[in-house]
Amino acid sequence: MRTNRRAMLFALESAYNDGTTTPDAATDALLMRSIDVTPLSGNDIERNFIRPYYGNSPVAPGEKHVQVQVEFELSPSGTPGTAPAWGKTLRCCGWAEVIDTTTVGAETVTYSMVSDDEDSGVFFAHVDGTLHKGRGAHGSAQFTLNAESMPVLRATLYALISPVTAAELPTVDLSTWVDGLAINTANTETLQVFGAASPFSQFTFDQAADVKQRKVVGANDIAITGRSPSGSFTIDDPGVDVVNFFEKAQNAETGPLKLTHGKNAGEIIEFNMPSIGIASPSYADGDGVQMLSMDYKPQPIDGNDEVTIVLK
Repeated sequence: MRTNRRAMLFALESAYNDGTTTPDAATDALLMRSIDVTPLSGNDIERNFIRPYYGNSPVAPGEKHVQVQVEFELSPSGTPGTAPAWGKTLRCCGWAEVIDTTTVGAETVTYSMVSDDEDSGVFFAHVDGTLHKGRGAHGSAQFTLNAESMPVLRATLYALISPVTAAELPTVDLSTWVDGLAINTANTETLQVFGAASPFSQFTFDQAADVKQRKVVGANDIAITGRSPSGSFTIDDPGVDVVNFFEKAQNAETGPLKLTHGKNAGEIIEFNMPSIGIASPSYADGDGVQMLSMDYKPQPIDGNDEVTIVLK
């Protein structure tokens, strides 16, 4: 058995833990950069006997779930108004997908976080000859867009457990996955922070969804019960006469953030955050150039609008 012979299939369920959804190797395969499987995540139940001698007490099996962390390139769909290959995975992390094809030449796919009625999914994670199935999957997503690297989406999925079985690796079709674009000046616009164009070297966003296995008799499921999104970025120091980030952080001011990757139709991925707060900017060195690193937290304005990801 080899650690580099792995595959994963993922499909959305028609209803939570419907018991019938089966991902198809011809349409539901993920083109991954990495995959880590935790087959049995959860705790056993301590029994704590009192006996006239020392030693461990036996345990009873507790509720377990299967966890998968999968990473892939944040690639475009290649066609405006067409969902990207990673869209289904993002939807089970508590994001809604809206496809708008009403205006020819301005078709979009927009993802925004929701607070109820999240989609759920089924994954088949093949680790060489071993198959781990997860049902009723929910998760959380992280994005990394750093200069001179590929943009990355990392999803951590939690699912109800199924028996682990032996299975041959599937023959997958990965043709729907479009090549990603490197983060560089040719492909990426400068970061817009508080209305100022800011050359950047690092950008991260963590959805930080609160995903829990509910341990309730008769209602065992994987639920998203909240989120605390945050991120960080490193930009060229504009000087306090242009934007005084120290003052803005000290006064708890908020402002917009926008990052656009890709410049041609069908390959544009745009992050929009209308209101972020920043925390304690610090100095950093970038090849002899003074830079500022800071953490940020997006805030909702009307609800479920703190972050949108738009593909054009």
